[in-house]
Amino acid sequence: PGLKLWSLNSDLISEAAKLIEAKIFHYVELMPVPSTKITPFLNYDIPYVIHTTTENFGVNIADPTKCEYNMQTIERCIDWADQLSARYIILHPGYGDINVSKKFLTEICDKRLLIENMPKIGINGEKMIGYSVEQINELCNAGNAGFCFDLNHAIKAAVSLNVNYKHYLEEFSCLQASMYHISDGKLSNEIDEHLSLGDGDYKFETLKNDIFHNKSKITMITLETPKSQNLENDIANLKKLKKLLINI
Repeated sequence: PGLKLWSLNSDLISEAAKLIEAKIFHYVELMPVPSTKITPFLNYDIPYVIHTTTENFGVNIADPTKCEYNMQTIERCIDWADQLSARYIILHPGYGDINVSKKFLTEICDKRLLIENMPKIGINGEKMIGYSVEQINELCNAGNAGFCFDLNHAIKAAVSLNVNYKHYLEEFSCLQASMYHISDGKLSNEIDEHLSLGDGDYKFETLKNDIFHNKSKITMITLETPKSQNLENDIANLKKLKKLLINI
């Protein structure tokens, strides 16, 4: 399991490193935020995954008017991945024109790249790209990239589409995810929430054998649940995750 941090959370990296040394967590998934420094994270020899800077900070690879900013920001994330010897680089496909996203992906050319599936509707009502198996397949092929399966995002897309979320999750199994994201949410809400496990409506215990049916592929699962100042909430969610996966 992995611990999600933003580079704004540099005050937590020391404790995160201790949890990894104790084999409670196994890696940090780190998102570089503009105007922050990599230095605090270089001080710890721990495994990293880089999640590229998101729409929260103006990145949208589907917007042709933002090509220069998108590339500069993502190249910075790739540089962080190089310095931290990150195993993967996760990227959101954005919102707008999927063909613009696909063209952008052809220009990145990094074998560590993973495309993350998205909800159908963004937090500000955007029409997101990459909410379906078909779109993710197109994007991964365009960028010669792997797949990061966000279970919460897929369920939110199913809510938007008014389809059975269990069946919708199962459709993604053909894509052979390299890693996963997990959090909880409400089935009455199509907007991303990232709740603690057990605080939402998702019945993960009934899905585990369908979604995680091949345990050899479950190498990395990042918790995207709410943070607490001392990572206690992350540890509590990890215990819930272990109970979920115990029979796999």
